[in-house]
Amino acid sequence: MKWFAETTDWKDFAPNHVYLLDDAKSKMFAYVPTGATKPTVFKAPIRIDIRGRKFKLNPVQFDTDIQPPEPEGLVWEVAGSRGDIYKVTEVRGEYACTCSGFRFRGDCKHIKQVQ
Repeated sequence: MKWFAETTDWKDFAPNHVYLLDDAKSKMFAYVPTGATKPTVFKAPIRIDIRGRKFKLNPVQFDTDIQPPEPEGLVWEVAGSRGDIYKVTEVRGEYACTCSGFRFRGDCKHIKQVQ
């Protein structure tokens, strides 16, 4: 889990915030509203749809007591072509990856590398 700053251009419609997201950027655990200095933590993770939204790694990684959930099954860390580290998981024969390719296509080269 890492803190990501949203950089989406909303045309003055909505402010961008900083979000604590899981590695797949599909679940949000906390956020820091614009102008605030302290995170708001959710009781349970919230699903987030990042389609059409842009994020960058936030330079400030806020301290929280939130622990990432333990993945089920087997887990491998695989280096991507640009140096990013992705997590490939296998549960009961089903594979998943934290990369954007898997999120959009349901398959990726990182899974093939593990298999």
